[in-house]
Amino acid sequence: MEKLQKLCLSCTLLLMIFSSFAQNDSILKAKKEKYITKEYWHTFSYNSAEWQMYLDSALAIEPKNTRLWQQKSMPNFKSGKYYDGMRFLNKAVELDTLAYLGYRGFMKCVFMKDYGNAIIDLKAIYKKRPIDQTMDHSYPFWIGISYLKLNKLDSADYYLGLSINNALLKGKEAVHYVDWFYWGLTKFKQKKYKEALSYFENAMAQNSHFPDVEYYKAMVLLQINQKEEAKALLVQAKANIANGYRMNEDNESYANYPYQITTFEVDEILEKL
Repeated sequence: MEKLQKLCLSCTLLLMIFSSFAQNDSILKAKKEKYITKEYWHTFSYNSAEWQMYLDSALAIEPKNTRLWQQKSMPNFKSGKYYDGMRFLNKAVELDTLAYLGYRGFMKCVFMKDYGNAIIDLKAIYKKRPIDQTMDHSYPFWIGISYLKLNKLDSADYYLGLSINNALLKGKEAVHYVDWFYWGLTKFKQKKYKEALSYFENAMAQNSHFPDVEYYKAMVLLQINQKEEAKALLVQAKANIANGYRMNEDNESYANYPYQITTFEVDEILEKL
């Protein structure tokens, strides 16, 4: 009888332990679902302390969730905390290189202005995934811009041309006006003014309120002694800036894109004309 009582007690304890494990597993599963659902994700502003607290809690449960690491990095970049932003983004790249290496190259190019290291990341991902893109543009596009900022004009010309020619295989409408702008800017710096004007005009045909392309087209016109036409374009660029027109790139509210202008640059030239 005593042995039977002990056996029953042991069975009861085992059932309690298994029940506890099952309950904890159920709680953990519920927490995971809560943390990774989109609905819960967007209950906080990404600039809030709650956003970071949420991500820290989520990462305690899902430490290899690359999306969480990327989202933890993003507010830091947008607020200029590049060291912390890159620290968290590096973790996402470490866990899933193919998914986040191109994005890291973009962040180095546009936010950190670290063009040499941007090229390293972007070339590496381009070699593995040549037809993919990041932030609405091809990898050769970002490589070309990085070379342009390093004043390596032949390399910039090659990669920006590669980006556009690849897009042209789908039709002229597939080429983004910002691509035409940067390729035109490269030609301008190479003193190939006829080609620069042609590419700037292609950009303006797609976006008639693009102050940056108007400004640089004016710079070309000044080089070929068309002063009045240049002045008219500069006045138009200034008006477009005042009316809120910009490149329309997703992150330009947080970082100036390479060679993006302000009213200051326009007024500086107008004062001299």
